Amino acid sequence: MSVVDPEATAPAAVVAPAHRPAIDLVRAGALVMVVLGHLSLAIIDRHPDGSLRGANALALYPHLAWLSMLAPMPVFFCAAGWANTTASLRTAARRLRAIVGLGAVVVTVWSMASIIELLVVGHGDIVADGARIATQPLWFLAAYVPFTALGARLSRWAARPVVAVGLCLTALAALDIARCGFSAPKAIGWPGFFIAWGVPWLVGAWWRGASEAGRLHELRTGTALAAGSLVAAVALVRFAGYHPGLIDAVPGQRSNTTPPTLYTAVAALAQVGVLMMAAHTLDRIGTRFHRLIDRAGQAAVGVYAWHLSALALCAALLAAGVWAPERLSGWWWLSRPVWFAAVLGVTALFVAATSATRARVSKRHKQGRRREPSPTAPAPAKVLVGVAASTLGAGIVGLLGPRTLPTAVAGAACFLIGWVLLDPP
Repeated sequence: MSVVDPEATAPAAVVAPAHRPAIDLVRAGALVMVVLGHLSLAIIDRHPDGSLRGANALALYPHLAWLSMLAPMPVFFCAAGWANTTASLRTAARRLRAIVGLGAVVVTVWSMASIIELLVVGHGDIVADGARIATQPLWFLAAYVPFTALGARLSRWAARPVVAVGLCLTALAALDIARCGFSAPKAIGWPGFFIAWGVPWLVGAWWRGASEAGRLHELRTGTALAAGSLVAAVALVRFAGYHPGLIDAVPGQRSNTTPPTLYTAVAALAQVGVLMMAAHTLDRIGTRFHRLIDRAGQAAVGVYAWHLSALALCAALLAAGVWAPERLSGWWWLSRPVWFAAVLGVTALFVAATSATRARVSKRHKQGRRREPSPTAPAPAKVLVGVAASTLGAGIVGLLGPRTLPTAVAGAACFLIGWVLLDPP
């Protein structure tokens, strides 16, 4: 299943990003942890009247919300920052096309299903709800795509980490104060999406440069970063009214994801610090199990992109009448392995189908190009439009999902345009 690693798609003529076992392990492991976390937190059962209901475990037990500080997307962005420090627009087009194409498939399939329901029923119902859930994991592309396209430029800015990260934290604090202290519109906080997720990306880019230059003691730096950031995070929760969760699961609490906040960036720095502390141990694990990790890395993005589609379809089976135990009952706990196996099994089918389809399309594409004159490099304007379209599409499905006719058409169109324009030579 080689469809999904955006770095693995670069042809031999392009210099591949420098690999480090710990970084490869973290990039795959973070996405796998997100998948397992979603399956663990999703609680689906029936009302006493027999209708299906769903909840998040953290919403049922708000005192456990601090556990969501462990949500690993910050370390994924840190590892991506490490891997893409040399990315230019041209190499970014090569690296991004596979992952944007995968997103285009997921979004287009669900958008078409949602549009059919809207036209037949007249309003969004269970299919539209499933489309919203299934496509939401692609939100990360709204940051990943432009950051990868700007990889080399961001790495130059990251060379001065105190200034770069300090300006980001200051900007986030200003946005939060405007929204929460002076009741500014929520929309004013959305630039913080790129700023907050840019913080671990910048630290990852700086980390690679400092390591390659031999001027970084990872354990010492990681310990200081983790300890300082953890103290700052606790202070923000205790004295500034922030909620400790990195997942929107507890009603009535200040969100750290829609849009991201200063706390999001501080928690990200704490995670990156822990990653630095564990890097040498992870290098040993990554070296020992490199074949397994390589395969996991190739499949991780595909599993991540499809897992909530599989969950939505399994939930639809329950809605159709398949037995579902009462939440948190003994039977519910005993059914967890079956639930995990069912969702992951359907996910594997989706990933395998996507892989087989992409292999056939890629083979035809290569055969067609052998008969054509050698193409030139993609024009910068073309790549920029592709990056912008992909970013907009990810933003649409991340915030709204294909629940209405305008968002279904716009989300699918943006992903398809991005996939076409990121076509490498």
